[in-house]
Amino acid sequence: MFEDRTPETLKKEALAQICPAAGLSALPGSFADAVAGPLAFQLSQFYKALPAVVSMLFIDESSGRFIDKVAQDYHGLSRHPGTKARCAVTLSGLAGTRLDKGTVFLTSGGLRFLLLDAVTIPARGNALGTLEAEHVGAAYNVQAGAVVRMLVNKPGVDSFQTTQAAGGTDTESDAALFARVDDARKRPATSGNGWDYRRWAMEVDGVGEVKIVELWDGPGTVGLTVVGSNFRAPEETIVRAVEAHVLEQKPVGATPAVFPAEELPVSVSAQVSVLGTTAESVAETLAERLRDLLERMIRQKCQAICYTPEDDSCYTLLYNRVLALLLSIDGVDNFSALTLNGGTEDLVIPPDSIPVLEEVTVT
Repeated sequence: MFEDRTPETLKKEALAQICPAAGLSALPGSFADAVAGPLAFQLSQFYKALPAVVSMLFIDESSGRFIDKVAQDYHGLSRHPGTKARCAVTLSGLAGTRLDKGTVFLTSGGLRFLLLDAVTIPARGNALGTLEAEHVGAAYNVQAGAVVRMLVNKPGVDSFQTTQAAGGTDTESDAALFARVDDARKRPATSGNGWDYRRWAMEVDGVGEVKIVELWDGPGTVGLTVVGSNFRAPEETIVRAVEAHVLEQKPVGATPAVFPAEELPVSVSAQVSVLGTTAESVAETLAERLRDLLERMIRQKCQAICYTPEDDSCYTLLYNRVLALLLSIDGVDNFSALTLNGGTEDLVIPPDSIPVLEEVTVT
């Protein structure tokens, strides 16, 4: 934008303004020439910094910390910090053995979970406790039994077993926060309209999207269908948190109802001929592109307020769009078969469901 504002150009323009009648020389090596050079250099640094002002005022997904500043100062929005996963742990061993609060347990991959409260193994039966992830993030939503050892083995503990961990969500990304800022600018929320309910629901940690039906069950009712930040069905705790927050904010007389989105599994199978690549590589790339496509479909579905249930129609994953994604992968020469959930038809998705990629098989 200011590429021509170089020290040489600025110096030349400054020296051209010197009037010979003033008794000053603009020739190389003169006093004016010596003074104008350093000043032109400093002024050029100012012009180099100016493009950053554009990204500060007119933010996009690449504006970094300035997204947070604009979100907070102009729209009252804050980045979701993410949440920590928790799971139950059952311990058996010598009666009277005590494990202190903060005792560290580990998965085979090194993820650390901390004991929330001290527990003591009773004379009969097992001790029950709760483990919490050391850090926020969906990576801590591990399967039952995935926590396999203690950081420091405790004498008297013979064995332990954990349930599936749940409730962990990632810190909101720049793209997700910008999307909420963009929503606030383009879809003004006011007076308890549908955009108000959408904004209130999106303020809750762990929420990635929410679909609003303004007259869900007649006048005075509002239906909210919540999607998790990982674009899967949300945990029950997140749904209840949305319900509580909306009830605090809603206008008098309104009756909101909050539901979790239902998952519709999507499986894709393909037979291809390849050049310079492998079926495994094609499967990985196709899976990545399909996840992006499904996320865009969910966002598009949710980012339109429905007035009545009749307006809340089904949406469709097009077979030909999946085929186009497959054939656009580098190295895919041709295909002989492609099925979408076992068929070759478009996949119709119910209004309160979200498509979730379960499996991609390429041979």
